[in-house]
Amino acid sequence: MSPAKIGKYGDVSLWERLHFATVWVRLPFVLLWTCFTNLLFYRNNFKRATAFRMVRWFGEKYSVAQTQYILPKSVEAYKIWAKANGLPITVEELEDGAAIMWIGPKRTDKVALYVHGGAYIAPLLDYPLAFWRYIKKELLKNDCDVGFAVLAYTLVPEAAYPTQLQQTIAAVDHLLSYGVHPSNLHLAGDSAGGHLILSLFSHILHPLEDIRKMTPLEAPIRSAYLMSPWVRMKSTAASFLSNSPEEIFSTFNVEHFAELFLANVPEDQRPYAEADAAPDGWFDGLDNVVDRILVTVGEKESFRDDILHFSQNISKIKSQFTFIIQDGAVHDDPMLDFLIKSPEDQLGSLTPQIVKWLSEGINASHVVQ
Repeated sequence: MSPAKIGKYGDVSLWERLHFATVWVRLPFVLLWTCFTNLLFYRNNFKRATAFRMVRWFGEKYSVAQTQYILPKSVEAYKIWAKANGLPITVEELEDGAAIMWIGPKRTDKVALYVHGGAYIAPLLDYPLAFWRYIKKELLKNDCDVGFAVLAYTLVPEAAYPTQLQQTIAAVDHLLSYGVHPSNLHLAGDSAGGHLILSLFSHILHPLEDIRKMTPLEAPIRSAYLMSPWVRMKSTAASFLSNSPEEIFSTFNVEHFAELFLANVPEDQRPYAEADAAPDGWFDGLDNVVDRILVTVGEKESFRDDILHFSQNISKIKSQFTFIIQDGAVHDDPMLDFLIKSPEDQLGSLTPQIVKWLSEGINASHVVQ
């Protein structure tokens, strides 16, 4: 099934081009005011608070098309980042326009596949790549030498659901075709990336007739780490509004991006799109799909209550399930340390816990004879 093409990436109108100028004219004044207020109220965390508020301000001012217009597509962003960091550029094209990109050398024994977030409208950015490069180096210190692959999938509005799910299936199948044993495979995704991994699990448990079937797994996938996963697109949780002022994005943006994605999801397929709204028993049998799951969420993030509710339900049916709330943190908080380029000795408390959890799974991975 080919991608359902419904638009172009970064296709801005004449007005949207002119609007760029109005944003940049206002920028110095907004930056000065943000710095002034943050010096008053966030003196001990000035750099972080200022960066978050400026990112949010741009997000509120730009449309989806404008956001995409100023950001290179995922593969190009990866190439720019890899070149700047002196790393080899290794891109494998998959069907339907997807690609796998490698952070460092490609491997076919132990592999971690990262699926990036961005609400299905934003491409891969450099700071998640920097985060996972750091994780890869820290794992190596624990004698965990694992290849890191990154999935580039097609965004809305270029392609609609279920294209992104099909591309995730294709990526996993591609790695398995190398001979990667499922118990040597580790999945990781943040936000929409976590959403895609949960959609993949739903498809394995309840195969959709009209899209690609997964290659049967010889054994459960070893690990899945979901950072701030998007588990409910139409949230009514208290934290969705109460934590919004602290977040790096606005609730209006999240609701708009959710509408764009859900517009092409049939009602009878909503459990594939909203894991927290799935019926009772939907994830029964998950132990046969994945051995270990880690879900993390920030105490101050808007998605906190939805993720907490989802995790409480999953913990009842998943034997090896770990849930961590990071104190004082917002959405995707561990990665944001790399957005503001925090020194490695000043990273948040969750990052070493992620390294520890992953290393425990990798060290115990299956050895294929």
